[in-house]
Amino acid sequence: MADRLKQVGKFAEAQCLPLGLVFSMVFGALIPALGVAASSGDWLAIFCVVAIFLIGGMKLKTAEAKEAMAAWQTTAAGMVSILCLTSVTACLLTLPIPFAPKEFKLGLIIFFCMPCTINSGAVMAKQAGGNFAMALLLTVSSNVLGIFTSPVLLYLFADLGGVSFPVGTLLWKLGLTVFVPLVVGKLLRELPVGEFAIRKTVDANNKKITLLANFLLLMVPWMKFSNTVQSGALGQASPSAMLTVLLWTALMHLVFLGLNLAIGKAMGLSDPILKALVLVGSSKTLPMALTVLTFLGDFGGDPGLVALPCIIGHLEQIIFDGFLASWWAQRKNGSSGAESYTEMDERQGQ
Repeated sequence: MADRLKQVGKFAEAQCLPLGLVFSMVFGALIPALGVAASSGDWLAIFCVVAIFLIGGMKLKTAEAKEAMAAWQTTAAGMVSILCLTSVTACLLTLPIPFAPKEFKLGLIIFFCMPCTINSGAVMAKQAGGNFAMALLLTVSSNVLGIFTSPVLLYLFADLGGVSFPVGTLLWKLGLTVFVPLVVGKLLRELPVGEFAIRKTVDANNKKITLLANFLLLMVPWMKFSNTVQSGALGQASPSAMLTVLLWTALMHLVFLGLNLAIGKAMGLSDPILKALVLVGSSKTLPMALTVLTFLGDFGGDPGLVALPCIIGHLEQIIFDGFLASWWAQRKNGSSGAESYTEMDERQGQ
């Protein structure tokens, strides 16, 4: 019994983000008033966003990224795929589909216009036996540039019901809440005070800091979903509509995987570099999507319903890529001893 509980606890720790996303929605549905009160003025949501990317900067390592700089062709191809090819393809395929409620289509477009995931893609690439340095380089580069490309893509594809898309305002706010904290966090990490005390503290407490960042991330969809439940807008989303979103995000994820696999094969990439390109280049980030939603303003729809497809898409890609990474690793070495996300995250400092 004790061993079983230990295994359950280890699983919950390793999968804390997807489990936390499910819990946040259930908690928001049961006690929506608490989330509504917490979201008043959006100050808590903005604080969570700034803190998430400040932590991301403090955890950001550059030594491994330098190792991958020589493979600039792969980096360039990955950046084009992450920031343009996958986003444009998914948006063009999504626009003609009559999703209901209408907020679901906007949520999907926002999610597809984002860069790659900040943590899980690189971790899964390593788990699959991919080149972690290349995965890290693609992750960092695309998320920095994505601050500036995502608003442009949203301007081209997002339909706000006749309201002009605030591309300039969004660029400014993303710069202040994502780019600036990321840079400040990185500078703090490299601060030579007390023999790099901040860097040592962050690396020594990486698991706790990762859990803190995940908790801050969960706060945003919890508040959005609580407002959706309180307003009664959740009744517009039927189970069949949510299933449709799940199937569509899964289909688009398979398209992303296929596109990146084809690019990698055409370039004749080595197996480790190919795995990094495919697993990192085929994922989309939830934190920046929720950040965009926070600053979107009044668009005549319900923010919680817009957030729901982003959450569904994020859960789908984590689960699918987890199985893919394990299969890819076993196919290489015949071993099932792949590390959990948390263990890999702790060891690599990501």
